[in-house]
Formats: sequence, structure tokens, C-alpha cells
Amino acid sequence: MKIAIFDVDDTLIKHALNCQSYYTGYTKNNFKSLLTHMGYEKIYLYTNGTYGHGASVVEHLGLDDKISFIYARDNLRNELHTDYMKPHLNSFTFVNASIQSDCGSTTNEIYFFDDLKKNLEVAKSIGWNTILIQSNGFKERYIDYVFPSIYAALISMI
Repeated sequence: MKIAIFDVDDTLIKHALNCQSYYTGYTKNNFKSLLTHMGYEKIYLYTNGTYGHGASVVEHLGLDDKISFIYARDNLRNELHTDYMKPHLNSFTFVNASIQSDCGSTTNEIYFFDDLKKNLEVAKSIGWNTILIQSNGFKERYIDYVFPSIYAALISMI
């Protein structure tokens, strides 16, 4: 099964000043259309932010019907009974096992989009495909793709 996992802050959305150019030319429908054309069978969010923050982003981007689950600090803390979050390996292995259970398969093709290299390094160690979303990012041995924005990534990977 082909699966996408998106970080929220500075991957799907930008909070920095003067970041309007990040969104130039894109609308909710464009973003949703790009995700549809990618052919992902399941899409998840994985954030160190709260579930409420992730849900707000999903609503803002019009993705309510596209997101299978939001892994966030408050619901992961309850499940893991610890404060392990990205980039801790325990957090990634829990999310991976949860996705395998949700999909009913251990042979998923997972694409993880994040803006932090340390998160991608751990994701690569458990077999995920890694996509760095960073305007001036460069490829490391554990990074499969680098794009300046989520839109550039989705357009290039169709």
C-alpha cells in the first residue's frame, strides 16, 4: 500500500514572517487535487504539535476526507505512556506499527515529508522513503528527495 505521512509545521504550513510566496498560486482545491493524483491509499499527519493543531490544519487545507489519522503529541503521549516524540525512535516505531495495523500490511511503501533532517534520519532507519521540505535544503545519505516546498514536492512526484 502506498502511504504518505506529513509533518505539519514548516512542511504543510509555514508560520514564518513573509512566507506568503510559499502559497503563491495554490488553493485548497489545488492541494487536494495534487494529493489525489499522487495515488496514496492512506494519508497521515505526524506532528509534535497537538491533535487540535493538526485537525485545524486539515480543516484549513480542506483535507477532512483525505487524512486517515493524526499522530500528535497529546494522543501519542497517551498511547506511549511517555513523552517520546519525533525524532525519538520509540515514537517512529509506534507510528509505524500503528499504520501497519491500520492498513493490515507490513509491506507498505511509506513516504514521509518533514522539514527536519533528524526526523528523516530516524524515518529512513525504519525503512520509510524520506522527503525533506526545506527551501535551502540539501540531500544527505538518508534523504531520498529535497524540495523547497510541499507543493514543489507533490508536483514533482506525480
